[in-house]
Amino acid sequence: MTQFVRFESSSPGISTVTLQRPQCRNALSIDLLQQFCDIVVSLESDDANRVIILTGAGRDFCAGLDLREAIDPSLAEQAAAGIVRLWKTLRESQLIVIAAAHGGTYAGGAGLLAASDIAIAAEDASIGFPTARRGLVPALACPYIRPRVRDGELRDLFLSGQPVSGIRAYQIGLVQRVVPREKLMAEARNVADAVVAGGPEAIRRIKRLFDSPSGSECADGPGQSAWIDEHLGAYSSDEAKEGIAAFVEKRAPSWEEADTD
Repeated sequence: MTQFVRFESSSPGISTVTLQRPQCRNALSIDLLQQFCDIVVSLESDDANRVIILTGAGRDFCAGLDLREAIDPSLAEQAAAGIVRLWKTLRESQLIVIAAAHGGTYAGGAGLLAASDIAIAAEDASIGFPTARRGLVPALACPYIRPRVRDGELRDLFLSGQPVSGIRAYQIGLVQRVVPREKLMAEARNVADAVVAGGPEAIRRIKRLFDSPSGSECADGPGQSAWIDEHLGAYSSDEAKEGIAAFVEKRAPSWEEADTD
């Protein structure tokens, strides 16, 4: 089978995953989606892996679902299930996912930004949802995009179908950082290095906070006890002891020596 996704370990704990269909603007075919999910699951099986940097080969990040499959009645359901599974896998993975988008980033490609933990865009990226212009509805991406983008801005994106630049995507909350194109991967690596500097278990617990039942509740609401338990659990961990000791002793923490079980 042709390899549509490749990955490489760029530094300890950090892997770069590249969509590898540049001739199709990295459109998300069924095979690509399956390969991508398999790679994430494989990387996650080793606790030494902590961060994924996601990028695309060629001039575009990702043009969205492969329409040749998505409109084929015999493949449409499989394609839809594949992209939802990928987004869910990224969102629920203990790995931190950093998307670095350049060029065309449309529909399902823009959904990848929302399914990532941190999205970085090049200033000249073109990000949008031209689905209505194809007679389609961005229903699959909506649950991932809505928590990030204000209602009015999201309506504009979906209803007009007009793409926005990386700068505008930053202004409306779809991406968290925006940099010149030539600095995109360097910025992604800088963010990845910053994540790896944190305690491995602390980073995993922080990611879980956002998707926990109490994650959307105020600290004085019904989930108050869950927040307190999470706080105390972190403070009592060996990892926290190492991190605090390193801070007091003015040295870098040694996470390998901390027991994170």
